[in-house]
Amino acid sequence: MFQEELILPGEHRLGEYQISIIRRIPTGWSPTVPPLDALVTNYRLLLKPQLRRPYPPASIPSSYITNVSEIDLGQKPGVKICLKTGHQIHMLISWSQASRLAEDIKAMLISPVGNIFIDKPIERDIKRLIRFVSQL
Repeated sequence: MFQEELILPGEHRLGEYQISIIRRIPTGWSPTVPPLDALVTNYRLLLKPQLRRPYPPASIPSSYITNVSEIDLGQKPGVKICLKTGHQIHMLISWSQASRLAEDIKAMLISPVGNIFIDKPIERDIKRLIRFVSQL
């Protein structure tokens, strides 16, 4: 899913998942297509669409995540992430992995990060991810 060269020095994988970003519509929730590969490390959350052509992953450092919680989407499990930018990311994931994804992100949030990330790239990555999802 994710190449090893994306991993920074001192960074290690906590979990890899296949998710769908979901949006609220009048009749409930609607997943986006294609699904995304998600990599949770001790420093950040990487999200990359499953496409044939290369697509650089969006990188969300732990310092930009303010809250993570499991959510009930009716018949499906989900995870909600709140960001410092005011955005919320709602993710659909299989029953067996929803708790694990939320726990991995919570573990990332308590892991010390240091000064690895610069503020501006995160806003660019989030806006790029929003544009991608909006076009689906």
